[in-house]
Amino acid sequence: MRTRFRHMWPVLAGISAVSLLAACSSSGSSTPSGGSSSSSGGGKSASASPSASVLAGANCSSSATHLTFWAWVPGMSRAVNQFNATHSNICVTLEDPGAGTGEYVPLDNALKAGTGAPDVAEVEFDLLPSYEIQHYLVNLVPYGANNYKSNFASWAWSQVSQGSGVYAMPSDFGPMGFYYNQQVLSKYHITPPTTWAQLAQDATKLHQQNPKAYLIDFPANDPQWLMDMMSQAGAWPFQYSGGANLTINWTGPAQEKFATFWQPLIDSHAVATITDLSTGELTAMDTGTIGAAIYSAWAPSYFAPDVKQSMGQWRASALPQWSAGSSVGADWGGSTYPVFSQSKHPKEAAEFSEWLTATDQSWNIVKTPPSSLFPTYLPTLQSSSFKALAYPISGSSQPNQVFSAGALSIPQTPWPPFMTQVLNQGATTFGAVMTGKETLAQAFAAFQQAEVSYAKSQGFNVST
Repeated sequence: MRTRFRHMWPVLAGISAVSLLAACSSSGSSTPSGGSSSSSGGGKSASASPSASVLAGANCSSSATHLTFWAWVPGMSRAVNQFNATHSNICVTLEDPGAGTGEYVPLDNALKAGTGAPDVAEVEFDLLPSYEIQHYLVNLVPYGANNYKSNFASWAWSQVSQGSGVYAMPSDFGPMGFYYNQQVLSKYHITPPTTWAQLAQDATKLHQQNPKAYLIDFPANDPQWLMDMMSQAGAWPFQYSGGANLTINWTGPAQEKFATFWQPLIDSHAVATITDLSTGELTAMDTGTIGAAIYSAWAPSYFAPDVKQSMGQWRASALPQWSAGSSVGADWGGSTYPVFSQSKHPKEAAEFSEWLTATDQSWNIVKTPPSSLFPTYLPTLQSSSFKALAYPISGSSQPNQVFSAGALSIPQTPWPPFMTQVLNQGATTFGAVMTGKETLAQAFAAFQQAEVSYAKSQGFNVST
């Protein structure tokens, strides 16, 4: 899905963190007792923006319970139409306001205004806590969400849970691996590395043979990618479980070890420093200037439209490990489908969200192009048919075999409740690493100071 992971957060208005803790301590409840869960009078079909396009559900029966659903996944109308065809008492109207800012800005505005929000919308994992802390989300436990817990990868379920509540249904995600051009690696007599130490040696070896080429890119200015890499190293910098208490740790021993490992490779230019998923990076990969990437399970469908020279040459292998013989994964990207507290029909909205994410009928649709979602839903994730899928960019190989295996060993990564600020601040702070004006360790220290200061200014009790 091409537009799904193009980060649009630098211009995202986001949820106002100034009101985060005030909302957290308010009398509002995210667990409805039935009927309308909001006194705001919401629940009407909302128009996301003047450019929003209605893709499904426009001709539903007036006798059905009508729901509005916002999502940008290509081909999602196929699943919505199937749901409507098999649930005569519920009619879901799908609107696509666009990815990133296209959806989040009007969604944030509607939630703050107390009216006009959809019943269900696509929300990425890392932004979910920002909505949850303000009681904008319905607790789906009363509507049977926990009945599906065993059907999902444990990492994904942990992302949508807070205490005893479940505030969204997980959909797709992006287990990470080593995605490489087999012809480029063969040219430099390199085999896919199984450890990070081996990758460092290979990166140095390749760059010495060809000073204009690199084994991988290290896009430090993408905090989400950087943090996902840190998670596999046991250096996740945030701890948060709801409420006012938050731990921020960018300067501990694990974080320092991570920075110390990568800095020599950055200094020697053994790794490229190009913004990830940019035209520059994708072109360099296609032409062989960059031979591999630490990429996500969505790489085959995402990268393919940019490929002009290397079609069929790309293969997947397991994510390198910090300790030989280990099997620790990481995730990059993914989405959930929460029900919003403005909904007048939370029961029906929950039924739709659960069907969309936790049924074979839905996944048989959205796992295929143009959606090409990578499932958190285990019956699909672990199915032989899904693992056997081939993609033109990867020739006759089956990359899902690798990514599916990595999906089962992802450490828990509790996102902070102001991720938009983290992403915006991080792009600036870590940009200096990309240009060589600051070391990774120095950027970690500066970022620690900035995030602690920001969190305290919002009223959080911060531990470091």
